Amino acid sequence: MKQFDAFMIFWLGIVGFFAVVSLVWGLYELRRGEARWGFTGAKYTRAEEPFYYWMAVLMRFAGFIFGCFMFWFGMQFPNQ
Repeated sequence: MKQFDAFMIFWLGIVGFFAVVSLVWGLYELRRGEARWGFTGAKYTRAEEPFYYWMAVLMRFAGFIFGCFMFWFGMQFPNQ
């Protein structure tokens, strides 16, 4: 029997949490039509500055995809 690994649970929990937050935040900004650059950065609206708006929203979704890959690769921890 393998030893319990608390780091694996911590890693998967944090990565999963941030992936879900990134997805929900991206959907929220997509529906609202206004996006922030980072947590407290500048606000961009879809009508006034579409390039920066779409960059911010797409980076949220890219963060979700990246988080899913990190979670998937992190699932290999118990097998080692």
